Amino acid sequence: MLVSHFCKQTQIEISFVENLQEYGLVTFEEKENQLFMDEKDISEIEKMFRLHNDLGINFEGLDALNQLLKRLRKMEKEMDLLQKRLRLYE
Repeated sequence: MLVSHFCKQTQIEISFVENLQEYGLVTFEEKENQLFMDEKDISEIEKMFRLHNDLGINFEGLDALNQLLKRLRKMEKEMDLLQKRLRLYE
């Protein structure tokens, strides 16, 4: 999806999305001088926008939250795997 089109649709400033890219929170692909984003990033961008606007979390905070959520998801997957292995021995 074209980044400028997404920003226009959602009324999210393009500078906000560009800052997310600078912090490595989203990645874009440049084609013919235009930025494109993966559609799977849309919900993440909207979530970070709400956290930024509603709670006043800065980009450093968004980055920290993102890292913590990634670690939490990884730990949840590991826990599920361990629970499945444990069930084999019950």
